[in-house]
Amino acid sequence: MGSVRTQKEFPEITSRPTLFGLDKNAFLVTLTSFLGWTMVNMDGSFFSNVYPLIQKSLHLAAWTIGAITASMAIAGCIATLIAGPLSDYLGRKVIFQWTIVFTALGSALSALSGGFISLLIARCFTMAGNASEWMIGQVMVTEGTPSRSRGWWTGVAQVGWPVGWFLTSVVVARLAPAWGWRGVFWAGLIPVFLILLTRIFVKESDRFNDLKRLRAKVKKTGSLDEENVSAQYEVNQQEAVQFTYRQLFNSDLRKTTILLWVWQFVYNYGLYAVAYFLPTISAAHGFTLSNTWTINAWGTGVGAFGYLAAAYLGNRFGRRSIALIWLFLGGIAGVFFAFGTHSPGQMAFWWAAYYFFTVGHMGVYIPYMLENFPTRARGTGASLMSFANWAALLLAGLTSQWMVHTIGVEYATFIWLGIASWIACACGFGTRKIKPGMELEDIIT
Repeated sequence: MGSVRTQKEFPEITSRPTLFGLDKNAFLVTLTSFLGWTMVNMDGSFFSNVYPLIQKSLHLAAWTIGAITASMAIAGCIATLIAGPLSDYLGRKVIFQWTIVFTALGSALSALSGGFISLLIARCFTMAGNASEWMIGQVMVTEGTPSRSRGWWTGVAQVGWPVGWFLTSVVVARLAPAWGWRGVFWAGLIPVFLILLTRIFVKESDRFNDLKRLRAKVKKTGSLDEENVSAQYEVNQQEAVQFTYRQLFNSDLRKTTILLWVWQFVYNYGLYAVAYFLPTISAAHGFTLSNTWTINAWGTGVGAFGYLAAAYLGNRFGRRSIALIWLFLGGIAGVFFAFGTHSPGQMAFWWAAYYFFTVGHMGVYIPYMLENFPTRARGTGASLMSFANWAALLLAGLTSQWMVHTIGVEYATFIWLGIASWIACACGFGTRKIKPGMELEDIIT
């Protein structure tokens, strides 16, 4: 196998002008990933905030919202399963660009929707882009930033989730009364031009380009002989030529893949069951839709700091350890959300606490998860985790309102925000410890 070369062996890399300790390309990759994740979460959360207005305007039955949410989740699942391998074979950058196109198209079609079918199709387009964009952008940040600060910058890019939801609360509160729900979706197009322009100046990952050259040489020579096939970055050449999904379930990755997937699925099921149906849960407590927008703004606004705190501490003390602590504390906040909410202010406080810890743990989960997969299958591994995310949304769409009506809002939210956080935490104990600052190739090839 080829040997891994670090920045110490390439002094010209470290002599480049830097922004916040990053060279120009690493800075643009991180910025673009953050902006992209912010935009797709704005658009995705628009629907969860204005669906009561859409129902009234388009005269939709109550069941249609669950059906649309479930269809969105299916579209997200399919898109991520396809986008991951494509990014490992065609490149991270080109697939990222297509995800933005799908998201923008879905936003425009949502604004133009005239009924159930057209709205369902529009939201599926949006989710296909939304679901795929997330991990592709994070893979580029992980592969393009220095090992000593990789976890921090990947965590920073994750803040696009709470920032997107926070901006949604602001946009909806301002625009919905004046422009209606259609105007809200048109606003979702604003960031697209900046992101697409930025993508022009971003270079493909050096690690991916190296892997692409290796695969091309193997295809040309038909041999894995190290005299004929060499790579700048160390890679398991025997597995690099296998289909990427097969690689994830070989003996060296199987346990890690399964535990990380269950971790992601259970956590996201609990989150989505509440976040995507917060208006319904809020109404069950007797609160108004405007109360819900305020509650969501507080939760997501405070939650952004949870991401940053987790990313900073994880980069110093270990990402897995901080993730487990955050999940445990977030589960406690979830219990108080379930049984200690008697006013909009109390709901906002405990939603913010849950967001800070349980949702904020994604500031370390994502970089930690990406470090567990080798470059040869990192895009596929990341997208399989994204598949868990949208599969969880599908289950939430099918069960959220049913559980509220069957066992009551208190016990339902206890399961979603408390128990789910602790199950995810338990999964983390079975995964490996990774010392901060290690080169990706020193973790796994």
